[in-house]
Amino acid sequence: MIVVIELGRTMPRPYTRIFSTMTVDGRIASKTGYSKLSCHEDFDLQHQVRAWADLVVVGSNTALVDDPRLTVRRVPSRTPLRGVVDSRLRVPPTARLYSLPGAVLITTTDHSDEELLAYERRGARIIKAGSGRVDLVEAWRILYEELGVRRVMVEGGGSLNYALLEAGLVDEVWVTLAPYVFGAGRSVFDGPGFPGGDNMARLRVVGVRPLCGGSWISVRYEVLWPRRPLY
Repeated sequence: MIVVIELGRTMPRPYTRIFSTMTVDGRIASKTGYSKLSCHEDFDLQHQVRAWADLVVVGSNTALVDDPRLTVRRVPSRTPLRGVVDSRLRVPPTARLYSLPGAVLITTTDHSDEELLAYERRGARIIKAGSGRVDLVEAWRILYEELGVRRVMVEGGGSLNYALLEAGLVDEVWVTLAPYVFGAGRSVFDGPGFPGGDNMARLRVVGVRPLCGGSWISVRYEVLWPRRPLY
């Protein structure tokens, strides 16, 4: 049976780039959670893309495992709005993301004001979209229409990457291919899967750049399908 993914009507939404570094077999972390895959030029590129964005966002698992800062440090630029997609409020308000100076955005579901109070006390801005699981289409509309976000950089993990791609909310995928193989672990895209044939994600290479003497390769893809029109 062919499953057709309906993208629905056009909508205002931010232009969205996924940025990730993966092994030759498409893993962003090993089965033990090891994820140190970048070389110094890849880190420089990552921070250049952060500087391009209005919002840099990760999923809750990445926030818990990596405890990232999501700040711009390797290029001269301001740090954009930093955020986490956290349906179940798994990331505690004591996480480094909420502890550093600068604006932080939490995208979550219909939690009570009482549950969100600890995050508000840390200065977090809050988007509620969906029930039980974040409605990414609605969240991206809110980002554009209510917060003025025009450019989003997504740094994973695999579940958020897949969910955004499946929803047609991704315009570009930037992956750096590291010269390693894990054979198991977390995938750069992790979800139910596209059925194949006419119903699978299709991308087009728009740029290739060797890094760190050529052992690392940065590949920039444009998403052809599924992709919601921006307007």
